[in-house]
Amino acid sequence: MTGAGRASLRALLERAGVTAAPGIHDALTGRIVARAGHRAAYLGGNAMALGLGKGQPFITLTETARIVASVARAIDLPLLVDAGAGFGDTTHLHLAVREIEAAGAGGLHIDDQVYPKSVNYHRGRGALVEDAVMAARLAAAVAARRDPDFAIVARTDVLRVTGSLDQAIDRCRSCIAAGADALMILDLGPGQAAAVRAALPETPLVWIGGVAPPVPSLPDLGEAGFALACYPFNGIAAIATSLADLWEGLAASGTIGQPDDLLARARKEALDLADMQLFWDIEDGRAPGGA
Repeated sequence: MTGAGRASLRALLERAGVTAAPGIHDALTGRIVARAGHRAAYLGGNAMALGLGKGQPFITLTETARIVASVARAIDLPLLVDAGAGFGDTTHLHLAVREIEAAGAGGLHIDDQVYPKSVNYHRGRGALVEDAVMAARLAAAVAARRDPDFAIVARTDVLRVTGSLDQAIDRCRSCIAAGADALMILDLGPGQAAAVRAALPETPLVWIGGVAPPVPSLPDLGEAGFALACYPFNGIAAIATSLADLWEGLAASGTIGQPDDLLARARKEALDLADMQLFWDIEDGRAPGGA
């Protein structure tokens, strides 16, 4: 991504109002989000890992950077990327920032979970590092970036692990002091955001959710003061359930239950997603995009 692309992510974080960043996991889902008219996209660690057929704790820096690069080549939206707990100590994190930035991201977020990530996280048994460790992670990330517009977002799981909003705000203060450009507080809902905005009025808030109902509306999130809304699981949920229904139906009945109009729409949209008109123009000797 160009410097202008990174600047646009920072501008979205700093502008009034909220911007949706739908969750994607590859170039195809990125193009679907871009064609829908969104202005940003989110590459979550769980979605990227599931796209590779494994759980979030096992995705590597190499795999993450490869996915970011493929998406950045396919779409021109600012990308916020999940860098987890930094893929190791601060030296590994330095490399991670360089790799993810070079791959084309507009920013990344770093969390305060322990490393290596525990498989117990997804059954509600998260563990946190100390303030000093998280601060060191963020300071290392800030020092590693080449473009000052590359956004460093601090994600904290303190609210989920402790249930204390006050403790989460204290952790956020430490993150800001270490150089974080924005904050992502796991499980923070619109009703709690006012307390965070009052305590930390100058720092943009990033919402992350949609994994379990009820899912706040985008207007509600904007009114609460969130700058960016990330939906890490909803796209994966749509894909997983739709494909499961399709192929389980074929196994049970021996027939594909998709209506003709769905297949016709999908054929057209798939060709559009692949930019085939461009290549047809080239094949036919016309200027790309010409008549």
